[in-house]
Amino acid sequence: MKKTKNNKAKAGKKGLLGRAAKSLRKLGKGGTLSRLSTTQKVVGGTALVALGLSYLAKRTQSISAAVPATDAASAQEHLTAMEASS
Repeated sequence: MKKTKNNKAKAGKKGLLGRAAKSLRKLGKGGTLSRLSTTQKVVGGTALVALGLSYLAKRTQSISAAVPATDAASAQEHLTAMEASS
């Protein structure tokens, strides 16, 4: 089946990035972004990226803190305890 241009456009709209692109286009047409200088847009974009990265870093730290770290010594202790109880 041959994909047409409309099918590709519909596939893009279904995903998260497709919806985000549509929202950004709406925002740009509203005039709020068109009034900002290029420098202001770059600084704002950089700030958004920094916020996103800090959020992901905190989320990764909280996930890794929830999982206890095991090393060879503690694994050996657990194995010894299991063998002693049997």
